[in-house]
This record gives sequence, structure tokens and C-alpha cells, in this order.
Amino acid sequence: MTLGRIIFRRFHQMRVDVISKDIIKPSSPTPNHLKKFKLSLLEQLGPTIFGPMVYFYSGNSRIKPTEQLKKLKKSLSETLTHFYPLAGRLKGNISIDCNDSGADFLEAEVNSPLSDLLQKPSVDSLQQLIPTSVDSIETRTKLLLAKASFFECGSMAIGVCISHKLGDATSIGLFMKSWAAISSRGSIKTVGLPVFDTVKIFPPGNFSETSPAPVVEPEIMMNQTLSKRFVFDSLSIQALQAKASSFEVNQPTRVEAVSALIWKSAMKATRTVSGTSKPSILANSASLRSCVSPPFTENSIGNLVSYFAAKAEAGINQTKLQTLVSQIRKAKQRFRDNHIPNLVGNPNATEIICNYQKEAGDMIASGDFDFYIFSSACGFGLYETDFGWGKPVWVGFPSVRQKNIVTLLDTKEAGGIEAWVNLNEQEMKLFEEDRDLLDFTSLNPPSVIQPFLHVL
Repeated sequence: MTLGRIIFRRFHQMRVDVISKDIIKPSSPTPNHLKKFKLSLLEQLGPTIFGPMVYFYSGNSRIKPTEQLKKLKKSLSETLTHFYPLAGRLKGNISIDCNDSGADFLEAEVNSPLSDLLQKPSVDSLQQLIPTSVDSIETRTKLLLAKASFFECGSMAIGVCISHKLGDATSIGLFMKSWAAISSRGSIKTVGLPVFDTVKIFPPGNFSETSPAPVVEPEIMMNQTLSKRFVFDSLSIQALQAKASSFEVNQPTRVEAVSALIWKSAMKATRTVSGTSKPSILANSASLRSCVSPPFTENSIGNLVSYFAAKAEAGINQTKLQTLVSQIRKAKQRFRDNHIPNLVGNPNATEIICNYQKEAGDMIASGDFDFYIFSSACGFGLYETDFGWGKPVWVGFPSVRQKNIVTLLDTKEAGGIEAWVNLNEQEMKLFEEDRDLLDFTSLNPPSVIQPFLHVL
């Protein structure tokens, strides 16, 4: 074949067509004594929204798509027996009716090869590969939806939406690892059985069955916000950690260093666009799993997340990288030492958490602060999720387009971090051109090492 007959494929608009929809029910019925699952206080106060993830797998000549689908459905049914609340339906804001109604499972076809998407990943593409939008009306009742999308090259994407009413990012990762273990090895033993024990440490608040759950209103998300992906490789992060270290924080973590740099650059962009220099707040997600005493087990399922807030006052000295890292570390320590002990076993925990959330809401509404929300799924072993046809070539997060939201995930290569950053258009333009940021990161590089050639 001559070189003249080898050309690069022209990228075109990716289209995903759903071709079938099934309801997958647990392989064994849920026992009567488990039919009513009570939500813990943290889950009651959490927003009714889906947590989405998309796992990408390259084509495998050893197993046909029809066999992959059969294996996915069968193993999902078996997995739901262990994760039985996910097959139920939300009942108001106090419980889940574990009635084995099942989980939606969609099959779809993509009109392009996976290489097209991996060359230039985008939120728009990722959102087509999850079964529903993160704020859809289905969040009011359903807890799990899954979607298997097949690319024209034979590769596959598995997209899931799991309700934050039952699970945080750790819970989603545990579910996916369990599903993959059953699919590939026929057993959940390597992962371990899920444990539903959050209500023991965080008893439910005084809500009625008719009490509406907090929801994320669609209009909040419908704004002129851009979502872009920035990748920090392991060597860049090591250099960033060295630069961010100080006497107060001698060894910043990967997440601390990357968060501080993004916060610094976003703050600079915001202040330039607004022409003002307001105090800045970084609200960072924090897992409660190891913070409480006694700690939750590794396999505890629940929305065990809260937030700690770091503050940067107006002024150049307050926005130095080392200062921001120190503020993040101090805020994390205050959260563990002061906030958590006030929750466990406290009959006034509902009031404390509500006041905590109200204070944050009032700060945002006041307009007196620049407010950023960071969450991290780093260290969750996302790339170990093997359904029996290899580990994922990439894991993507369909970021919600809400201003000043930042999500961090591990890269496939050990030690790296991908950051999905949401800013308004003017701020994003300045942010993505910030030299201090670009010294350590790349804007949306391909998620594959070698280019893909397509032969006509």
C-alpha cells in the first residue's frame, strides 16, 4: 500500500445512537428484612444528582461485542445482588425502597472510532456516553443507570450514573471494581463485599417521606461556562511539589500542589476580569471514611463526603503558591480536629451540618468572595477496572458545567493528574494562557501516546 493511499481520518461530529434499553434486576431477590434501606444524615442532606464516570476499552478480537454485552448484563445482575439498594427506588428523602425494580442498561453505537475521541477529549463527547444527564429528572427516583457504547473500531465505553444519595466517588469506584471482578473472574472476593453502615455513625435526621430532597436546579448549570481538561504528568507534579514546598508544608501532596496552582491561576483570572480583588475561598471535598472514630471500612458504601474551606485574602502575598498550599493543609487539619468530632454521636449533628452548609451558601450568595469547589478522585485505582478484556485505556469524567468547579482524576500513567476546570469564558481565556500554569501542565493533550492512522 502506497503512502498516498494512507490518510488521516477527518474528524466529524460524534454521534451516539441508543439501539436498545434493558432493565437489569438482581440475580437473587432482596430478602424481606433488607427491603427498606434508611438514608444516613449525610445522604439526606446531599443533593439529588448523579455521579458520572466513563471507562474506555480498546477493541478486543478475542471477544465479540455481543459476548461483551451478555457478560456485562449477567455480571451486572449478579453485582446488584450485593449492591441491592442500587436496584431500588428513592422514597422521599428518608429511605430507598429495595424492591428490585432494577437498573437501566442502554446499548449504543458511535459513528466514529475511539481514536477520534481520545485525540481531543471533550465534555460534550463524554456526556453522550453516559446514560442520562447528571441532573435529569431520573435522579428523583433511580439510583443506577449504565450504558455500553460501541465505537466503529470495536472499542467500547462503559458509562455509569450512580446517585449521590447513596454513593460518593469512592462508592462508585467500589461498585465498578465489583462489577468488573464478577465479569472477569466470576467472584467479588478480590474486592470484598460492600458494607452499608453509614447510618450507624450518622443516624438520619428528622425528615418525613414527603420532604423533598435537595436538588441541583438545571438553571444553575445553564450558564456561559467552559469546561476544559488540563493534564499534569508525574515529572511536572514532582517539580510543582518542590516549588510549592515550604517550612510549614515540607512535602505537599500531589492533590495539594495541583489544587493550589489551579486556585492561584483561577484567582488571578477572576480578579483580572472583575477588576476587583475579593477574598477567595477554596472548598475542597474530604472523605470522612478515615476521619471518624472508629473509621469506616474500606468497602463502606455511602455519600461519606464533606468539605473543608481554605481562604486566601486579597493581596499578592496571600496568593503565593506556598501560602495557598499552607492554607489548604491548615484547613484540612482544622476540619479533622474540630468539625468531624462535633458530628459523630452528636444529637445536634443535623443542625451543625445545616448551619455549615448555610454558611457556605450565604458566602456564595453575598458576592463578597470568589468561591471555588474542588473534588478529587485521585488514588481510587480507576485504571484497575478490568471486565475481562483488559484495563481501560482512559477514564473520563463528564464534568458538570457549573462555574468554578474543578475535578481531579489520576492519569493512566502513574503519578499524573487530569484536571477538569470550569470557568466562565473570559476567565478561561486568561486561565489557559497563564504561564505559571502552563509551566506544569498541558491543555487537553491526546489521551493516547501514538497517533491513530486510518486506512481507506
